[in-house]
Amino acid sequence: MGTIEESFRKACSRYGIPASTLTDNGSVYTTRLRSAEPGGFERTLALMGVRRKNGRPYHPQTQGKIERWHRTLKKWLAAGPLAKDLDELNRQLDGFRREYNEERPHRALGRHTPKEAYEAKGKAGPDPELAAREQARRDEEERRGTGMEASGRPVRRGPGVGRVRPVDVTVPAGLHRTDGRGCVVRARGGGVRRIVVNIGKKNAGRTVELGIDHGVITVVDPVTGEVLAGQVLDPARDYQRRRPSPGVNDAPGQM
Repeated sequence: MGTIEESFRKACSRYGIPASTLTDNGSVYTTRLRSAEPGGFERTLALMGVRRKNGRPYHPQTQGKIERWHRTLKKWLAAGPLAKDLDELNRQLDGFRREYNEERPHRALGRHTPKEAYEAKGKAGPDPELAAREQARRDEEERRGTGMEASGRPVRRGPGVGRVRPVDVTVPAGLHRTDGRGCVVRARGGGVRRIVVNIGKKNAGRTVELGIDHGVITVVDPVTGEVLAGQVLDPARDYQRRRPSPGVNDAPGQM
């Protein structure tokens, strides 16, 4: 079984490199809810110039379209013979994908197939500036001797060096209005001191939703689900310094 990075590169070789990805918060996709360091897949995306988007925790509507697609797939598989082994199941899945995308006209697409509609449109591509920033960051890490393993994982640092360890604190999300500096101020409560999270002056006066899940602060737009900030809570400070994962978390994620 290959890694998610290998599978992604294989898909890119067949369909081209996308402008962005949308996934849930599985540990193979992101470490943002568990660590201040980006994971191997996140670093791979950044190096390729692909912007990462993650679904909002406990918000299943984000991946609603693919969930409905899974339901259709399961019905299609249930109507046919049971696969005897993994190879046969993969052949059945290939057959479904071919029928669904290349043979079945869709009413919402003017009776065209999804493949025809997809190929008729221009494609957004990766961001070369994002890729250049990630490469520069990697070069700097290598120069300082704090680079990555061959697998793409960051070299483990000593305790307390350059990061804050997550604390096991969970506070339900609540609505807040940012001040003129673009800061979200959450009053003391739920076992957490008063905290101030800066999400940028461009977000001044914006209504946002802030929650803490196992020591990770997440600020989102309650209407669009856009992730405005995601960082580890520092329980010793009121003002939470911005700690985006370089090259990965610098672009807002869509929920």
